[in-house]
Amino acid sequence: MRGSLLKTLACKHKSSMMAMQRKYRTTVKTPYGSTSCLRVVVERGSAKKPLVAQFGGIPMRRQRSAVLTETPPKINTDRGSELLQRVLADTCELRGSRQDCEVHHLRKLADLKSKGHREKPVWVQIMAARQRKTLVVCRACHEAIHAGRPTEKKLA
Repeated sequence: MRGSLLKTLACKHKSSMMAMQRKYRTTVKTPYGSTSCLRVVVERGSAKKPLVAQFGGIPMRRQRSAVLTETPPKINTDRGSELLQRVLADTCELRGSRQDCEVHHLRKLADLKSKGHREKPVWVQIMAARQRKTLVVCRACHEAIHAGRPTEKKLA
């Protein structure tokens, strides 16, 4: 990681890694002795404290008295996404049919905005009103959408 940081700084300053290391390397005292790190100090006048950025200088020693507390993983308790609920309802959102339901999907909502002044099909109106890229439809309606045919009306 130190090498990657030095390469990034060298590229930013159009310099070499060694020049960046010579410029920013410093020694820091730790409870286990002194260690080297990269450090930048930016003075901000007499009214404010200087900004200090430091990479390294942290002793990597095992602490025998450290206590590890593990938190249990969060279990998803909600009922699932809106799309999942619509698919599990197994009902065509155009006709209300409950046979062979599939999901019609668009890449982006902007695809619904077709050029021209012709009236938009029912399925486009529904998707645009919901602002959703998906529509759960039966197999017959899905084939009609892809063929460009008008879809049937809702069943009574």
